[in-house]
Amino acid sequence: MTPLIQVDQLKVGDTQVSFHLEPNRLYEIVGPNGSGKSYLARVLCGKVFTPDGVTRHLSFKDISYTDFTADGSVFQYDKSYYQERYQTGARGESIKVIDFLKRHQADPGADDFTKMGFPEYLLQRELIDLSSGETRKVLIAKTLLKPAQIYLLDNPFTGLDTVSAQELSDFLQQFHQGKNVCLVVLTVKPHFKPHENVQVIRLAPFHSRTVLSKPVELPIISGFKADFETAFQIRDTDIMVGGKILLENVNWTIRKGEKWLLQGANGSGKTTLTSFFYADNPSAYGHDITVFDKKRGSGESIWQIKSRIGLVSPEVQNYWPQTATVWAVARSGLTGTQVLTRKATDKENEYIHTLLAALGLSAFEQVSLGQLSAGEKKLVMIARALVLNPPVIILDEPFQGLDEEKTNLVQKLFTRLATPDRTFLQIAHEQSEILTSIDHKAWIQEKKLHIE
Repeated sequence: MTPLIQVDQLKVGDTQVSFHLEPNRLYEIVGPNGSGKSYLARVLCGKVFTPDGVTRHLSFKDISYTDFTADGSVFQYDKSYYQERYQTGARGESIKVIDFLKRHQADPGADDFTKMGFPEYLLQRELIDLSSGETRKVLIAKTLLKPAQIYLLDNPFTGLDTVSAQELSDFLQQFHQGKNVCLVVLTVKPHFKPHENVQVIRLAPFHSRTVLSKPVELPIISGFKADFETAFQIRDTDIMVGGKILLENVNWTIRKGEKWLLQGANGSGKTTLTSFFYADNPSAYGHDITVFDKKRGSGESIWQIKSRIGLVSPEVQNYWPQTATVWAVARSGLTGTQVLTRKATDKENEYIHTLLAALGLSAFEQVSLGQLSAGEKKLVMIARALVLNPPVIILDEPFQGLDEEKTNLVQKLFTRLATPDRTFLQIAHEQSEILTSIDHKAWIQEKKLHIE
């Protein structure tokens, strides 16, 4: 049988790979951050110059690929701003999920996407309203709806809750068997049970990049001001999205120094709920919400609130131009904007250097985001969230896209920062990602917030 693509002794990072992509086979390409997975995916589908050792026996149109780390086809991030998703009146044009998926079907009148597990309410949502996990599901559907012989999915499981990840794993195996197609999944850890129709290709850590990104220990940094007793409080509040109730009668108080975990399925409202605390959601003014002992709308500016909160969020990360340097992104955390609006002090610059070194990013300070792996970009956003040494840290899936080594690194960093007066709010799906300092738990189920 003639393979669809032949790869013979291709150098990917520090790994020399040889494999043949054949019909009705499932390939899982596994490797840590920076090992070259995304580069290999772009080579296979012709997004970059084809090196020696790669031979294709099919047309590029027979390859369906979506780069989940930087895809602007669902929502044009560079033409908008993060808070716009919460400001219905200020939005530009946004289409519904069902209409977006129909655009990418070979037969727009068909309903193949309904077989992919999309509930009706999700199909009727506008794209801008989607959570990061829901957006990823839509992008996966977009990729699989295109008629092709090879389907390439780069990190499709990132950001999915446990149930959704298992459902996707089962669906992908059924999809490639039922369609008699070649499916290539690139991921930081294996997701499929080994069997005769699954081939695992492993990429080794990129040694020269690993040496450059060797982290140092972050010294204990004191001096932040936790001059409040209640960080956040929300009382008797219904939270709406797109004119529909997402959460009913929410009551929640987070006090100074508490370490909270918030869990729930993709799209249940976790990120929307935290947007009320971070001053991103203007509808907060119409509800009984207190931030840092003051009722919202009592005179404080959103920048006064943001200056006391470090936020790590996959949604915020999407809005950054890929040409921005690591140093520029990290420093912008001083003002909470994309462009630094004031001059940084020598002390602030020194602390930023210290943070980047602790995250293994010293050698990449002048490197643009577009040259980094998905995991390295996440580390940059973590540095940005911490540059003001904030008394409150909100971690919305902070380990999303990180390999095991970098996950351990970030967990140690947050453990060091979890001093008695510092408040943490973490959103996480996997048990292994939950910080050891967590002492309170909340979860969302069937539109209700439950407190443990």
